[in-house]
Amino acid sequence: MARNTKISSIEDESNLSIPDIDLITLFRKQVKEHSDKNAVFFKGKFKTYAQVEEEVNRLSVSLKKLGVKKGSRVAVFLPNCPQFITSFFAVQALGGIFIALNPLYSAREVEQRLNDCKPKVFLTLDIFLDKVTKIQKDISIDHIVVTSVSRELPTVKKYLYKLITMSKKTSLEGSIDYNDLINEGDNTVVKSKIDAETDVAVLQYTGGTTGMPKGAMLTHKNLIYQTVVLHYWMGKMDKQPKGQNRVAGVLPYSHIFGLTSTFLWSISEGATQYLVPDPRKLEEVMQMIHSHKIHFMYCVPVFFQKFANHKNLKAYNLSSLHICVSGGETLPKATVTVFEKNAGCTLIEGYGLSEASPVTHLNYPSKKDRRIGSIGVAIPNTKSKIMNTETGKEITKPLTPGELWIMGPGVMSGYWKNKKESDLVLEDGWLKTGDIAQIDENGFYSIVDRLKDMIIVSGYKVWPNEIEELLLSHPSVLEAAIVGIRSELGETIKAILVKKPDSEELSLEDVRSFLKESIASYELPKLLEYRNELPRTHIGKILRRALREDTGQ
Repeated sequence: MARNTKISSIEDESNLSIPDIDLITLFRKQVKEHSDKNAVFFKGKFKTYAQVEEEVNRLSVSLKKLGVKKGSRVAVFLPNCPQFITSFFAVQALGGIFIALNPLYSAREVEQRLNDCKPKVFLTLDIFLDKVTKIQKDISIDHIVVTSVSRELPTVKKYLYKLITMSKKTSLEGSIDYNDLINEGDNTVVKSKIDAETDVAVLQYTGGTTGMPKGAMLTHKNLIYQTVVLHYWMGKMDKQPKGQNRVAGVLPYSHIFGLTSTFLWSISEGATQYLVPDPRKLEEVMQMIHSHKIHFMYCVPVFFQKFANHKNLKAYNLSSLHICVSGGETLPKATVTVFEKNAGCTLIEGYGLSEASPVTHLNYPSKKDRRIGSIGVAIPNTKSKIMNTETGKEITKPLTPGELWIMGPGVMSGYWKNKKESDLVLEDGWLKTGDIAQIDENGFYSIVDRLKDMIIVSGYKVWPNEIEELLLSHPSVLEAAIVGIRSELGETIKAILVKKPDSEELSLEDVRSFLKESIASYELPKLLEYRNELPRTHIGKILRRALREDTGQ
């Protein structure tokens, strides 16, 4: 990290060795070492590393027959479930590129991303077929594969699940049954020549700097690096777990934070990951920690806030938790206080972004070394600096805000087929984060504000422009602005509207109903206000900052 004598850092300057291996090699290495150990737990059912590998082998053979090869894209529309893990490594075995779509996406958002990456195969859960059906004629995909949660459930739960969902659509005309791919594929190892340094393993869709979906190209090395850093970092804990690590798979694996910090890190440690398809069911998470003595849990601030304040929290023994890590948005100090008091586990904050795979900064995993209110220090092998957005020069004076720039092994190679946007955020190896940050005298960073007007809800990026355009298509809306209102639970989306003359004002429910078919549920406004006009700049741009200030933000 570039600095002058005005900043005295305690930042960890370790230079970690990053093995020159790809992700499928990492997986097979762990299978060899932990063959009979449990790799996955899902809804009452365990699978060992050897069992997961067999399914990976069978699926990769079947995908190869469908034409998947090195460089082919395979997209999945899945929650945290065993099929996610199997399909991820089956794609890696073929040298393909994996794309995970957020299960909360609307049909429109799924369509946008599929038409951008043009996958050879699209794997979806049967309960999402209502969305897929709406866009089937507007996407060009060779093969659509359908799977069900029921195939991974214990016998009794499987029966009950089928009873509950028997009236819902479970297949699509022309689609392939996932079970057939597993059953018909041979249990043989498929080998591909992969360059870990340059070959793309994952396209992670993000709004980046403009809010339009772009696929961040993450290589095998980018993702391997994250597992190496987390292994080193967790070695700094005051107390290490005994036996095999147990990790709560609470964060959606379609989110880059969940993909690396929970899923891939668990694999790299030979750990058991306990999959949670719906983290909103807090008491199920508590029961899981209580019953299975979970050691690690990663999630977003609003989850920890609600978890800590749950009325039944004290009924569960959470003493097995060694460390919890928060990311995705700023962690309020009040959340740290209430969580550590009620849950009895240290909660630390980190920072990252999809374009950096994602973690770039992290607090030390101990109460004596961490800094509440800070995102921590730059992780090993990663450099960061604060840049003056007006002069373009580096800021070396402590506690002086500027744009945070990152350089390191986690930084993406660029956006998928989008050189223009790539050039805007990548400069001589540095990644411009678009976030305003500052550094104190000891090298601890904190996020001050956002360079753009992006809103973060439960760790997901929400972009005002897209929602405003949809609102403006309503016949009763003349002007529209979307802003984020901050609270201890994170940010809440507020819509501020100006109605057309002679039109009636819409209710909040009217607005949400109008939008829900076009955007994800977390993007729907929860607050609504009407005004006679919106504040604008001299060239006509909406002054969102002024709107936020009007609400005391």
